[in-house]
Amino acid sequence: MSRYQSPYDPASMPKNLEHVIYEKKGHVAYVTINRPEVMNALHSYAYAELRACWRDIGIDPNIYCAIVSGTGDKAFCAGRDVKFLAQYQAQGKRTPHEDPNNPLFQWGGGGQPQDANLEKPLIAAINGLAVGVGLSIALQCQLRVMAEGAWIGDTHTKVGRLGNPYEIYAALPRTVAAYLTLCNGRLTAQECLQHSIVNRVVPRDKLIETAEQLAEMICDGSPLAVQAAVRLYRLSTAFEPAVIAYGRHLDQETAESEDGAEGPRAFGEKRKPVWKGR
Repeated sequence: MSRYQSPYDPASMPKNLEHVIYEKKGHVAYVTINRPEVMNALHSYAYAELRACWRDIGIDPNIYCAIVSGTGDKAFCAGRDVKFLAQYQAQGKRTPHEDPNNPLFQWGGGGQPQDANLEKPLIAAINGLAVGVGLSIALQCQLRVMAEGAWIGDTHTKVGRLGNPYEIYAALPRTVAAYLTLCNGRLTAQECLQHSIVNRVVPRDKLIETAEQLAEMICDGSPLAVQAAVRLYRLSTAFEPAVIAYGRHLDQETAESEDGAEGPRAFGEKRKPVWKGR
C-alpha cells in the first residue's frame, strides 16, 4: 500500500459552472455545453470548465463513460467564440488562454478531451451544427450519434485561423477532410453516416436516448477492459510530438498575423474579410 493515498472525493466534482452543465447518473456523466446565446461557441472560461469536467470524469472510479452534447437544437458547438476573440484583438490583447501571463494559458484552449488525457469512452450526441473546435471535440469521442438536421464543418480558414487540421485528416477520409478544411464545406448527418463518421442518425428527440443505449452497452463491459481499449484507440491515432509542435506553431503564427485579426473583425462586422496574405 502506498504511503499517501488520494481516494476520489465526490465533493470535488465541478459545481456552479456557468458555461457547462455537468451531471452524473449511475455510471454515466453528462457534459452539455451551455452557451446557447452564441450557439455553444467556446471562450477561455468555457474551455476551463470543460477541462475540469474531463479531469473529473477521468478520476471518478464510478464513472465508466460520458455523453457530450450542447444545449438546444441548433448547435452542438459553433467552435471558438470569434466575437470574444475580436474584442480582445481590438484592444491589442491576447485572450486569456492565449496569454502566457494568464493562469488560464493553454494554447488551443485546453478544453478538449485529449487535453486531459481522458481514457474513458465518450459518446458525442451531436444535436446541431459542430464546427471548428466543436468538430474536434466530436471527433475525439469514440462513438457518435447525430440528429437528422445536424451538420459538421471546419470553418477555421474563413476567419483566418488554422486549428488542428491534421486531426481531421487522420479521422476522416482525406478527400472529405480536405473538403472541410480547404473549402469550408459542410457534411449533413446522412453524409456523415455514409462516410462512417457517426454510428447513428436519429430524430432530434431520440438523440440522448440513443446515446444512452450506447452508454448502457459500454457499462455492461469491464471498466478496466474498456479503458484499456480506449488507451489503444488513442494510441493508434496518436501523432508524433513533432507534428503536434509544428501544428501549434503554424496555428499561432496564423492566429497572430494580420489576416488572423482581420477574420474575427470581419465576422463581428458581418462582412467579407479582406485578406492581405500576411
